[in-house]
This record gives sequence, structure tokens and C-alpha cells, in this order.
Amino acid sequence: MSTVKWAAWICWPIFCTALAPAALADCKLLQIAELPVSVVHNQPLIDAQINDQPVKVLVDTGAAYSFLWEDQARQLRLPLQQVTGFHLYGIDGEARALATQVKRLQIGSFTFKDMSLTVIGTDRRPHSKGSASALVLGEDFFAKFTTEFDLAHGVIRLLKPEDCKPEQLAYWGKAYSLADLDRTNEGYPSIEANVLVNGQHVVAVLDSGATTSHISQAAADRAGFTPAPSGVAAVDKSTGIAGKAVQVRVGTFNNFAIGDEVVRNVKLRIADLFGRDKVQDTGSNLARPLDDLPSMLIGCDFFISHHIMVLFKEHKLLFTYNGGPIFQTIEPNAPPPDETANAAGKPPQAADNH
Repeated sequence: MSTVKWAAWICWPIFCTALAPAALADCKLLQIAELPVSVVHNQPLIDAQINDQPVKVLVDTGAAYSFLWEDQARQLRLPLQQVTGFHLYGIDGEARALATQVKRLQIGSFTFKDMSLTVIGTDRRPHSKGSASALVLGEDFFAKFTTEFDLAHGVIRLLKPEDCKPEQLAYWGKAYSLADLDRTNEGYPSIEANVLVNGQHVVAVLDSGATTSHISQAAADRAGFTPAPSGVAAVDKSTGIAGKAVQVRVGTFNNFAIGDEVVRNVKLRIADLFGRDKVQDTGSNLARPLDDLPSMLIGCDFFISHHIMVLFKEHKLLFTYNGGPIFQTIEPNAPPPDETANAAGKPPQAADNH
């Protein structure tokens, strides 16, 4: 899981690929690319090549910028340079940053040449069993498109609507939910929505790189929750890009709402998500918390349980509940406890808005 908020070195070239038209009512939905995805321990992974060597790519919409892991960069024999002047933060604090040059990157039908990429230090890199990725593909890539996440069927589609209203684009079925997305700084793209937890407004980021969803301790306290009974929660930590563990507990909330989807009796992982993310201003001896950080990460558990289309430029989110657990309280690569990973109950059927 990672939410990278500050500048990073990356340069995506202009995209020029054939478009496949698909007729929809009064609009056209052009498909730019379809990327096969495998989900391993709640990590969406794409096969790619860096300098003609096969690598795994983690799809991480919670990362504002794409980056390579240092240990993988060294295995690929990429040149590394020290950099100054910018910072990279995740849920567990600041990570060490380097930079490199990639001669050729192949992702699906996309080919990028002579790219500058940020490299994240891996002194304490969080490893997930059997799914270590070399490259993290962030929202700087996906924000260029209307992006459809159909992880339950192993595919991500990069789309370009023409003369379409958002409600015309849920082609996969008549039932769907619609939510507004917050306008974010174009320099730090993120998929942010204002959700309700026990009726309290909470700023949430849709973060496919987070294996499970989390709410901050402060937001949980503000909304009010019922702590899990002693011994029920089988997990006690989460880890971000800095590789430092953050303590986690589980609480039950009466309801959670995003757009017109409402889920009741929700169990969520609670953590001090960004308590370690601080910056020291020039001329000051005191570190202060970063501004504009989210209070909730809506993770890959939500992506798997929904068919999602992100209209980044239109600030809209379309989604349909697939079935299965929405929010998991046990990390998917952890040993299974006596009781299976808890989840919110099924949401009511979304209204037919057509």
C-alpha cells in the first residue's frame, strides 16, 4: 500500500495506439488498451518487460507517481543516482528515493523508451509472498484515461469516452452506483471521494495497492465504532513503502456509504495511517504533519468486490457490486484464523438509473 504525495521523477510519453470503438446508446466508448491482471494476495499484478527482462508490475492507484523498487532495479542492472529536493511518503513515513533511466519499458501494447523513473529504497521493503513486483504503476499513468477495473475477471481497460454522460457508461449491467470524486491537485493525481462513515464525512482514496481497506484512528474515533472483542482480530500491523510496521486494530461501524451504495455493520481495519508523515520547514526545528492527507484507504478488497470505472477528468466513479466480501479485516497473505476474514454484509441492490 502506498500513497505517494510529493514529486517524483517520471516521464510518460504521448500515447498513440489504435482505438477500438464500442457503440453505447448516444455515446461512443473507445477502448485504448486491455491489460490482463492477476490478483495475488489482493495485489493486482501485470506482466511487463524492462529492457527486455520480464517483471511484475503492481497496479497502485494510491501512488500518485510510478516507481521502481531498489532491489529489483539492482537485479535489472539499472544505473542508480542519488536525488535531492523531493520527498516520498507512505502510510508509515518517508521513504528513501533514488532515480534511474530505463531504456525500454513494455506494458501490454504500450512501449516507452528512455524513461526517467524514481526508485524507492528497499532497506525494509515489505515483501508479499509470491508476488514481489519490480515496478509500481501509479495514478500518474491511469489518470490519463477513463479506467475500468474489472479485477474479478482479471482485466483493466483503458478507455476514451466520446459524447457520453457518466450514466451511459456502465455497459456491464443496468444496476450501478454513482459517486462524485473530489478535484485533486493535477500535480499529485489521486482518486479521492468524500464517503460517510456512521454519517461522518471522511476523505477516502481508492488505493488498489492497499491489500485491505483502512480508516485512520482519528476518523474512526470521530465516527464512533465498536472495538473488536479481545482475541478476534488476528492481525496487528500494516506496512507501507517505508517498510515500517503500523499497528492495526479492528472496529465495527454501523454504516458506510460511498455515493448511493450503503453498507451496514461494517468491520474495518483502524490504524494511525499517516502519523509518521511529517516535514520540517526551512528555518524551523520542528517537524509538522503533511497537509491534505486522506483519512481512509479504500483498498483492493473493494476493487475485487466491485466492477469499477473511474472517470478521472469528469470527477465521477461508476461501480457495481460483484458479490463477496467488501472490506476484509485480515491481510490476505496472513495465515487464516479460525474465523475467515470478516467483511461487511452485501449492499442493497443498486437502483436502476437508466
